[in-house]
Amino acid sequence: MLIIFQILFILFALFTVFGVWKRKRDGQISARAAWFWSLFWAAAIVAVLWPESTTLLANQLGIGRGADLIIYISIAVIFYLLFRLHIKIEMINREVTKVVRKEALEDNRNS
Repeated sequence: MLIIFQILFILFALFTVFGVWKRKRDGQISARAAWFWSLFWAAAIVAVLWPESTTLLANQLGIGRGADLIIYISIAVIFYLLFRLHIKIEMINREVTKVVRKEALEDNRNS
């Protein structure tokens, strides 16, 4: 029997997946990102419906508890996403610098 948390989590995850595909359809995210997040939320649903599955997987990987495995994976994903965001921000900073320099040079020529 599903407990209230499981039901609420599944509803939240499904709502999130629908939001992901809406953003994909609107062109806000790539197909790769949409599939990544869909698979992420599908795995989360599996972990919530069958919590013992995380323990079985953790034991196969030499980790004691399923909760520890989830924490390790979560931290790795967060750091990966932070790395990607950092790279994107640096690219945007370079582009803004180029545009500002170009505008400053054009303003200087016109003065």
